[in-house]
Amino acid sequence: MFNSEHKFKTEKQSKTGNTVRFICAFLAFLLVFGSVSIYVMMKNNNLSIKDMLNPKDAEKESQTGEDNIIDVPEEISGCRNYLFYCTDSAQTEIYFISVVAADMDNKTFRVLPVSTGDASYLTELNTNGFRGLVSAVEKKLGIKIDKYAASNAETFALAINYMGGLEYNVTERIDYKGKGDFTLILTKGEQTIKGDDLIKYFRYAKNLGASGLKIQGKLICAMLDGFINTENTEKGLTIFEKVLSKINSQSDINHVEAAEMIGTLKTLCKSEDRKSASVIMSSAELQPIEEGKKK
Repeated sequence: MFNSEHKFKTEKQSKTGNTVRFICAFLAFLLVFGSVSIYVMMKNNNLSIKDMLNPKDAEKESQTGEDNIIDVPEEISGCRNYLFYCTDSAQTEIYFISVVAADMDNKTFRVLPVSTGDASYLTELNTNGFRGLVSAVEKKLGIKIDKYAASNAETFALAINYMGGLEYNVTERIDYKGKGDFTLILTKGEQTIKGDDLIKYFRYAKNLGASGLKIQGKLICAMLDGFINTENTEKGLTIFEKVLSKINSQSDINHVEAAEMIGTLKTLCKSEDRKSASVIMSSAELQPIEEGKKK
């Protein structure tokens, strides 16, 4: 998707702005939860529903300016905490909240699923917006949230389907009927879970207590491991510009930062030291692993 006119920074240049570029570790994950600078992209991209449902065509039509600089650092480092959450379309219920530590020193992600049972979270979200929710989670867990991304059930499902669904191993058959018309049926074993069923899986798990939180954490780990790959880094900017401009999601990561993400994602995906994402159940584990404690 990149043309020959793109410029590559030197190793010295790549070391500048590491704090901003660090956010790139979440590009593919953010494809699911939120778009970047929605207003800017909608203003500069004119897409139909057909474009959204045909990623190959969208990729062909991707436009990148001659002045774009693709930063491909040889090394990546640092650790940041990111908040991801999903609600129903009316924002009357939070389906899941997760804090993910992106630890690029150790080339891994640690996922902390957060119980949505605390009523203050929904109250803060509806009263003070995402800043209220972020502040409430920070206070409850005693941590610092660096960035956030959010979605609702409809946009979450659309983005998951665009990514081809989530490859996941369901350990036990699920045949569940909840209130109203909410039902979830999943067979046991390896399968591709599409968007509608995946958000239902999150909703089902939130009612299972601690074991359900672990399920939510494992689902997000699978998304991190599955969606952050070399193929997606090659078309990442295309997805941001051509698809997510039509998804009404939210994030405080801007378009410039998204463009900076591409290079570091490539470095992460090529690293032989990359480790699979893991679920943690304590906020204390969100801190970076000290060098001497690496396994």
